[in-house]
Amino acid sequence: MSDGDFGNVDRLRTNRSGKEAAVKALAGDIQPGTDTAAMKADEATGKAVSALRGWATGAGLKDVHDEWGRQVQHLKGWLDGDRTALQQALTGFTEYDRRTASILGRFQSGTEQGEKGSR
Repeated sequence: MSDGDFGNVDRLRTNRSGKEAAVKALAGDIQPGTDTAAMKADEATGKAVSALRGWATGAGLKDVHDEWGRQVQHLKGWLDGDRTALQQALTGFTEYDRRTASILGRFQSGTEQGEKGSR
């Protein structure tokens, strides 16, 4: 933009492909993988809790499992929030760049008109 061409929005950039890859990884691999891992752990821990029912170890394991379940839900919410934010950033940065270019273009046009009027 050193040449003063504020209207050339093609020169305004963000890492679109990186954001798209991150959204794809979150939606296609990480989030489903988290669900799969959580289900496997739930099954195994549920069996252990049942086998140890009536023992202090079983009660403790159930408490830990309940807390772990809350942590998994928190993680899933966090991942979903990151995915949503990345998707919004894909359109947001482009829109901000266009608006900024439009505003700067008005300043440039105003300067050019002022120069023509003073001649």
